[in-house]
Amino acid sequence: MNKERLVNTFLDLVRIPSPSRNERRVADYILNFCNANGIEVYEDDANIEYGGNAGNIVAILRAENKKRLMFSAHMDTVLPCDEINPIIEDEVIHSDGTSILGGDDKCGIAAMLEMMLNVKSLTDRPELIFVFSFGEENGLNGPKYMDTQQLGKIDGAYILDSSGRPGEIVKGAPYFANGVLKVIGKEAHAGICPEKGVNALCVAAQAITQLHIGRVDEETTCNLGEVKGGLAYNIVMPSVEIVFEARSLNHDKLENLLNQVHLVFKETCSELNARFESTVKIQTPGFMIDEDDEISRAVVNACEKIGLQAEFKTSGGASDANIYNSKGIKSLNLACGMSEVHTVQEYLRIEDLVKTTELITALMEEYK
Repeated sequence: MNKERLVNTFLDLVRIPSPSRNERRVADYILNFCNANGIEVYEDDANIEYGGNAGNIVAILRAENKKRLMFSAHMDTVLPCDEINPIIEDEVIHSDGTSILGGDDKCGIAAMLEMMLNVKSLTDRPELIFVFSFGEENGLNGPKYMDTQQLGKIDGAYILDSSGRPGEIVKGAPYFANGVLKVIGKEAHAGICPEKGVNALCVAAQAITQLHIGRVDEETTCNLGEVKGGLAYNIVMPSVEIVFEARSLNHDKLENLLNQVHLVFKETCSELNARFESTVKIQTPGFMIDEDDEISRAVVNACEKIGLQAEFKTSGGASDANIYNSKGIKSLNLACGMSEVHTVQEYLRIEDLVKTTELITALMEEYK
């Protein structure tokens, strides 16, 4: 591994703005990188239905070995990312404080590109598939729109997209539901005849007081994120919309929670002469991989070989691993050193970037 080249690749990548739906320049960087180094690569057309300007990029290092190993990272970042100025201080890379760094997920991309160069000429290795997905930050869209059947049989997949130090392994992530809870009351003049109206906010408030909002149990959460309603100060509020989300590692618990929320709102609205509408439904599948599973044991062994302590954990957030698992590609999400992500305080230790590259290379050895 060439540490200087690895760091420079990362710096090149983060300097390229790539907000969701506008990953074209990063996609071209990866395509040019692969073509310049004789690596088979293609771009799919999954972005056409989605509406972004770049498809998923898939690079393949062919091999005679029957086992096929996949790595994946996403090309898009959150905002602000227009002018990222990465700074290295004491072996730590951070932005100048006016933008994110973009380590989420360009540290994963850089590690994968470096690995390609290091192992492409090896003969005793599995076939390697590298996926660079679009639109992760706004809905896990790359694998969601991808025809994953084109990837063929995958024996193990590792997503490089978790915060934390290398060695941390996300074995499970929640099922995720969201949408809008809408209460429709009746408008009336607030000063002349308020009794003729039905205040939608008051109805919604009565329903909400019957629910457990926040941490429901160790596996389940729910939240009211936005409230929109009202016409004017002197009009009884005719309707209110509440943006709702819920997550659980347990599918049945999430279903039961959604049923409870809908039942409480329906009954409360019925009692208070209001109507209820909802768009809330499960949008993202969850997953849970056993620690004794073959892909789990492989990453534990790889960690041991490079001096890392493997640590399994569950996450409250989603990643492309959620979608891959739902499509039959068994996947774990690996921490790759990104810290304080989605903030202008984001940083990445160079040693973590190096260790991530070492880890995925060691993983390759487990699939010979």
